[in-house]
Amino acid sequence: MNHIILGTSRKLIVICFILLLTACSIDASLQTDLTSKIISDSDAVPVVLTLDVGSSMTIEPAGGTPPFTYKPSTSGYLDTATGQYSIPANAQVVDEILEVIDSTGKTFAVTIHRKGFREFRRIDMPQSAQDQNYITDAVWLDSGKVLTTAVGSDYEGERWATYRSSDDGGTWNRVDQFMGYHYHGESHPLAMTAKGSIVFVCGYAYAYDTTPSDPGSGWFVRRSTDEGNTWTTSDHWWEVAGSNHVCYDIAVSPTTGFIYAVGYAESTTDQFWVIRESKDDGVTWNTIYQAAPLAGGSSDIAYQVKVSPSGDLFVIGASGPSATMYFLKGTFSSGSWTWTPATSVPAVQTYGDYELRGNLQVIDDNTAYFSCRVGALGKIYRTTDGGANWAEVYSGQSFLQGMTVTASGQLIATGGNRATNPYDWKIVSSTNGTVWTPLDLDALLSPPKGPYGLTIVSHPTLNKILAIGSNKTDYQAAVAYSGDDGATWSLGSEIRFAWAFYSTVTEIIRTSPTTLYAIFDTDDMDGNSPWVVTKSLDNGLTWQDSDRFVPASNDAYVSDIIQGHDGALYAIGTKNGGAAIRRSTDGTVWNDVHSYAFPGWDYFLATNKTTATYFAGQDGANIVVGKTTDGTTWSHVKTFALPGGVHSIKPKSLEVDTAGNVYLIIMEQINFDATIVVYRSSDGGTTWSEALRGSSLPNYWEVSFALKISPTGDVYAYNGSNMFKSTDNGATWSPFSTPANVLDIGWSGTIPYFLVKDPTDGDVVVTEGFTPGTWTIIEKIDDRYTVGESIGEYGTELTEKRFYSLSSTELLLNYTYNDAYLGARTILRVLDSSQ
Repeated sequence: MNHIILGTSRKLIVICFILLLTACSIDASLQTDLTSKIISDSDAVPVVLTLDVGSSMTIEPAGGTPPFTYKPSTSGYLDTATGQYSIPANAQVVDEILEVIDSTGKTFAVTIHRKGFREFRRIDMPQSAQDQNYITDAVWLDSGKVLTTAVGSDYEGERWATYRSSDDGGTWNRVDQFMGYHYHGESHPLAMTAKGSIVFVCGYAYAYDTTPSDPGSGWFVRRSTDEGNTWTTSDHWWEVAGSNHVCYDIAVSPTTGFIYAVGYAESTTDQFWVIRESKDDGVTWNTIYQAAPLAGGSSDIAYQVKVSPSGDLFVIGASGPSATMYFLKGTFSSGSWTWTPATSVPAVQTYGDYELRGNLQVIDDNTAYFSCRVGALGKIYRTTDGGANWAEVYSGQSFLQGMTVTASGQLIATGGNRATNPYDWKIVSSTNGTVWTPLDLDALLSPPKGPYGLTIVSHPTLNKILAIGSNKTDYQAAVAYSGDDGATWSLGSEIRFAWAFYSTVTEIIRTSPTTLYAIFDTDDMDGNSPWVVTKSLDNGLTWQDSDRFVPASNDAYVSDIIQGHDGALYAIGTKNGGAAIRRSTDGTVWNDVHSYAFPGWDYFLATNKTTATYFAGQDGANIVVGKTTDGTTWSHVKTFALPGGVHSIKPKSLEVDTAGNVYLIIMEQINFDATIVVYRSSDGGTTWSEALRGSSLPNYWEVSFALKISPTGDVYAYNGSNMFKSTDNGATWSPFSTPANVLDIGWSGTIPYFLVKDPTDGDVVVTEGFTPGTWTIIEKIDDRYTVGESIGEYGTELTEKRFYSLSSTELLLNYTYNDAYLGARTILRVLDSSQ
């Protein structure tokens, strides 16, 4: 941090002092025992110092005669040549005892109490149904377990998810979540197959941020040898940096048990079909075909592979100048493969849905079927001569994608229509491959939220079938079940990508030594946005819902929570298209006490703690300030109208000082520029005057602001570019030097701490050093999530950084971060001294 000077701790009025036993903050016998374990001299003079994490000082015990000799410290923070003890930012809050000897041989045992942020509580945010859940394929094992794979979650990159059901699709659990390269990237599973208890899933992955030596995308195969309990990467293949490598389908040979995967790869100028083979159940892989079947093609892709009873490979894809349907038959003989194209194949461009491209089913050595989409119609093509000739046998629906062959030999394909609202879910079936019978699952089952068909799978020996549909509403996959070979169907379970991401704890308050209340900004398992207030009766160890509901309009959001002047709890936010305030006297039963029509996101509560509770919020283009004295009757005491020439105004903070003055921060926006204005009312919110006005600053979303009242009644306000302090309840203001853009302010006792954004070190917590105007960095937030208490502990991306003042001596720093696999997690770190 270039402009922050690491000053000595302002707690050290003298460099150090000899500890009097009567003033000892820890038991004397314990101190003696601890010292004796570290320092051999039992007569060592005990000295205790408290130092901020991030600070530095020279250790020269009073009463000693220089020069001093220093024994090496356990932490390595002590320079034994100079006696300088320097604690880095983010250091653990623990005690350390230093051995210092003066020139006369007198030994001092110097105990350093570090003051900084230590972990207080860890909250794993509630799981919820997340965007998106796009089922791509399924397989039914001999044991009866069903597995399906999906592209799950669209936040910061789609990821690879595999689910399993042990009760014929009645319930599902996610058994694999995979990101091939990086959390900031995408991983797409496209197909799956099984060999006994071994399950294979294939697809591709890529990172958003790549180097010239990275592939555009990599070919991936995942493998489980225990029916999906555990997973490893079986094949990660690519050849050309900057080019794509995609595995589209995977199959098992019924003859040899070998595994075959197909897809495509690119060079700098061409695109090729790729076929890879594993002879050892996916331990090793080799490429057995890599070529563009037809010259002049630009989209040469092998989409589907199946293996005939004789071990021949049936491969369908696209090739040629128009990327039309193409078929290759692979035959292995005398140690080599022979690849034979079809004699006649429809000259059509085949699709499925999204990035899927249809489904191939091989019945015997001569007969195979391919379901797909051509233009705006679903199609099924058939060969009866081992792939030499293909002809259309069905046309209908707007697309077809998945297809299965049941235990009885019946063919069933699934698809529907994505152009309708809701979507249309259809299946078509045939016992002879010539006559096909459509069935409207929508009309039959009335599934919620209108899914469309993507995948269908049948039991290997029993007449059980699962048809799986997907939708883009509420992020679910619907499952339909038939236990009689498709004669009758029932609506079964839903498969949901349950995760926590961008879920945050946005406020915490304390109402008793053991009771905390918090706002959780999170979705629910139906993809809804509920109103959520939670409470903890064990000081944050566990959390339960205090007030949770989904309004009719599904638009709830809680903005603020406070314990009001009357001891009751108040929460303010959005529901049913308007603002709402809810009140509870016991934290269990909540009631609406105020509402008005205009919805918004910026609402705030404040109280003078004795006679009134206030709110501020959006009201159309205006800002309204409201007030209650009895908790149930609210009046709007002030409306801030949109000033001339200003495009919009938004409330950003509401506070009440110890004298009852009310303060409101308003952000004025003109295009992308913003001005921070602080208003003050000395008569309970009726009349207001402008107290501070900042400069117009660009990029309103980057403009910082803060307004907080200290435990002693001083008012601190940051107006986007400068900090001011008032010691007379806002009547006058004086500039107050801070090291960078201020995001938040908190206190531990009477000592202020500032959360600031520095251009060099990012978001840091600083406090004033011993020398006025110098600053000590005690916490580097941007380093925490890559380092943490141990390497890599704090996940991948911080999304929330703020203070929570639970009391005048309890300052919490909230880290909400996105763990790449576990979702959102909130870490609360408390400012504390080691003792």
